[in-house]
Amino acid sequence: MSTQKPTSKELVRPASILDGVAADTWQAYNAMQTTKQRHYDLLQILENKKKKFNLDATEGDQALLKNLLSDHDAQVKRFTQASQSLKHADAVAHQALFVYIGQVAGLTSEGESHH
Repeated sequence: MSTQKPTSKELVRPASILDGVAADTWQAYNAMQTTKQRHYDLLQILENKKKKFNLDATEGDQALLKNLLSDHDAQVKRFTQASQSLKHADAVAHQALFVYIGQVAGLTSEGESHH
């Protein structure tokens, strides 16, 4: 098995699974990724404020950061539950979804930008 990351030409979207039996799990994965990115983005903003302007995070900043982390934690739980349900309902679709998630994560991590 190759350890190289797939190229966008090799990536095949399993539409029948993503739009079918795995749709809820795929949606939960995307929500989890979105809340993770929001949290990381705010962390980066707060770090930059400190580094560039020597400004500490306000109480409002800290409260928002805490709320974003809570949002992400909730989405992680939702994804975990959806994934377990999918695995019990259709192990083949579960495997195909995680292969696709791995490929997408591999492609996007190469070009991640940290603002």
